[in-house]
Amino acid sequence: MPFRFARIFLIGTATIALAGCNSSSSVGDPAGFQYNAPGSASAKVNAELDAEATAFGTAQGAAGIAAAMDPTGLSTIPLTVGGGIAHKAWLAKNDARMQAVAEEDIQAAYRKYGMNPDGTPSGKRGPGSATAN
Repeated sequence: MPFRFARIFLIGTATIALAGCNSSSSVGDPAGFQYNAPGSASAKVNAELDAEATAFGTAQGAAGIAAAMDPTGLSTIPLTVGGGIAHKAWLAKNDARMQAVAEEDIQAAYRKYGMNPDGTPSGKRGPGSATAN
C-alpha cells in the first residue's frame, strides 16, 4: 500500500511539474531591437523551438515516470545520462540555428532603415527621417 501511494504521488507531482515548464520570453538587445518581434524570422523559429522543447520535455518526463516505477532505481541512471547528452546536443543545434536567424533579423532591420550590411549609415533616408534643408 505505501508503494502504491508513493507511485501515485510521484505521477501527480511529475504531471504538475511538466505542466509548469512551458514558457517563452522575448529576446532583445539594450538598444531595444526585438529579435523575437511578431512576424520576424526569429519569432517563427522560436515558436518551432518551443514546440520541440515541449515535446522533448514531455518525452523525458514520461520516460522518467516509467523509470521511477523500477523498484531498484537502476533504470534512472542511463535515463539521466542519456537525457543530459540529448539535451546538450539539442541546445547546441538550436543555439546555432537561433544565431543565424538573429543575424537575418538584424540584416532585415538594417535594410529597413537604409543601412549598410555592417550597420554603418548608407546615406539613404530611412522612414521618419527629417527633410533636408
